[in-house]
Amino acid sequence: MVSGKRQHLRTLLLCCVVCTGLVLALHIGVDRYRDWEWKARDQLAYHGRKAVSAPQLTFLAIDNRSLIQDDINPQDREASPALKMMQKGWPFPRAIYPLIIERLMDAGARAVCFDILFTTPQGELDEPLRQVLEKYADRLVIGANVEPRDQGHMENSARLRLALAPPAETLIPPVAGVDSRLGFVNFWPDIDLVVRRAYYRSTILELNGEGPMADAETIYSLAARTLQKAGLESRLPATHEPRMFRFSDIRALSLQEIFVPQRWTDATLQSGAYFRDKIVFIGPDGNWVKDELQTPHGLMIGPRVHLSALNAALQGDFLTETTPWSNIAIIVSSGLAAMLLGWLVPRPLPRFLLLVSGAAGYYLAAQGLFNSVGLFPIVLSPLLSLVGAGTSFSVVEWALDRREKTRIRRTLERYVSKDVVKEVLDNPESFLNSLNGERRPATILFSDVRGFTTVTESADPTALVSQLNEYFREMVKIVRIEQRGTLDKFIGDAVMAHWGSIVTEGKETDARCAVATALRMREVLARLNADWEVRGMHHFSIGIGVNHGEVIVANLGSDEKMEVSVIGDAVNLASRLEGVTKPYHVDICIGESVATLVGDAFILRSLDLIKVKGKTRPVATFTVLGERNGSGTDPGWLPAHEEATRRYRHGDFAAAEVGFCEVLRQYAGDGVSELMIARCRALQARPPEGQWTGVYEMTDK
Repeated sequence: MVSGKRQHLRTLLLCCVVCTGLVLALHIGVDRYRDWEWKARDQLAYHGRKAVSAPQLTFLAIDNRSLIQDDINPQDREASPALKMMQKGWPFPRAIYPLIIERLMDAGARAVCFDILFTTPQGELDEPLRQVLEKYADRLVIGANVEPRDQGHMENSARLRLALAPPAETLIPPVAGVDSRLGFVNFWPDIDLVVRRAYYRSTILELNGEGPMADAETIYSLAARTLQKAGLESRLPATHEPRMFRFSDIRALSLQEIFVPQRWTDATLQSGAYFRDKIVFIGPDGNWVKDELQTPHGLMIGPRVHLSALNAALQGDFLTETTPWSNIAIIVSSGLAAMLLGWLVPRPLPRFLLLVSGAAGYYLAAQGLFNSVGLFPIVLSPLLSLVGAGTSFSVVEWALDRREKTRIRRTLERYVSKDVVKEVLDNPESFLNSLNGERRPATILFSDVRGFTTVTESADPTALVSQLNEYFREMVKIVRIEQRGTLDKFIGDAVMAHWGSIVTEGKETDARCAVATALRMREVLARLNADWEVRGMHHFSIGIGVNHGEVIVANLGSDEKMEVSVIGDAVNLASRLEGVTKPYHVDICIGESVATLVGDAFILRSLDLIKVKGKTRPVATFTVLGERNGSGTDPGWLPAHEEATRRYRHGDFAAAEVGFCEVLRQYAGDGVSELMIARCRALQARPPEGQWTGVYEMTDK
């Protein structure tokens, strides 16, 4: 017991250590695995809470409605220069932007941000926009791109380095440093090319991987510049490190609505009052936009990613990753949890259900932390560690248990029937695992070597035991392998077997298997005797009794020794029928309950109505001549025997004697006929007193 517990603990510990170590190795050292980890973590974001839109943030979308304008009155379109310019398609003529800016500034917008790059100069056409950009420089932001530039002329520099590409000089003339109206539009994705975080402020040196310098000029993202212009710079992260943010889903207003008189004056826009003290973000939005970024929520249009970063800063809704050391601790803890479950819950199914429940619980807890406090924990590795360690242990334990059970089964099957072993090992709740008995219909076979006691007195013990084991080996093979019977026990030189007591295929099949076993014993013994005769060994003769009836199947014995066996009247009668074979000079004797079940499959010969010792009711007995198939036909003398038997049972002893003599003439040396002839002559010489019943009462076993 102690050894089993130690083995269990060793197996559990080994599986958990190996699985947890493998997960740790993947988590720390395999880039591809880290991509899978991020995909699993992204499910928290995808299914989790999105950020609430800040009330002071508005998105004016350059959408399909703005381009198509199929819901605008043609007269309104003709009366609005801005609407006519929008209808020309994207990109808009540059003259439209001063109109947009003036309308929003007049409405009292706190800050206006364009997620648009004005990189191409358009000469004199840029002048109205330049003037507006100058006029509202304290409240306007436009986009600039950080892109590779050829810096090969600089010493000790790589040829391609990141630099801020400002708009056209005709819009914002070059000045020393970075113009305060510019915000970079770039997002740098993680190693798996998914955008999860944003730089709000940085330096070109830092972006080039050269580290911070005290005198390096800070550049700001589009979201950061917008907050600066809105007087909300305090909301920005204090460091230059990128921050992971919670995405939001901000409702958009179509840009065209600010130029449609009906919409501008309706209850929503209220003649521009809607935009008072608000941050207005303007950018393209629609299925025609090519500016798309991969995010945990799938592909998102660039302006909506900027809006999420801007909204996160406004709301302070940033996400925090678990640290590398805490990730390792979580993975190890998951492995320890699997080991604890394996130790405390020995049964595989409850353990598996608890593992699945634990994995689901961890995922739900991770989702809860993401939603409530913005913690972004690892997901895949702890689940793999928990479920992998628990499952691998269950599989290894199952394999070891199966191997051990197979070993025990093979050992037990040398001493106990296969059916008994199967029932005991595979069905723990079976009655065979208790002291209770159960009534079942069964067919019982007894076989016994005749005169074996006499043989033992003169035979060499070693040779006799070897011969007896050879005999048992063949007989057991017939019972257990060929006919799928249950070998109950050896009683000295006798064999006891039964069918239907533990496993049954039906009463008829059980009885036929038992009778087929008797015939095969007869056949195999003839072969063994021929071989033994050549080897100078003793000749064996056997008697076989077969009976069918209700038995009690139970574990019998004491605390020190138990065995599965059958008891009951049907068992006793089978033993008595084996004893009948000797006086009637046959090797097989079956009772009438068996004959009823197998009469159509075997050739039967009636023996007698016998009242065996210890029984009050007579039993019709039969012997088996062979199988009733193409190779086994009724012998010609059998009808004469059956007629003589019928006359004998009716008390016509003279006619019965004639019939048995005829059988003896056809079947010379028939012991049954000789016995019945002698009995008929005795009854004729001394007729029975009272009414003749045809029953012969045996006085010994």
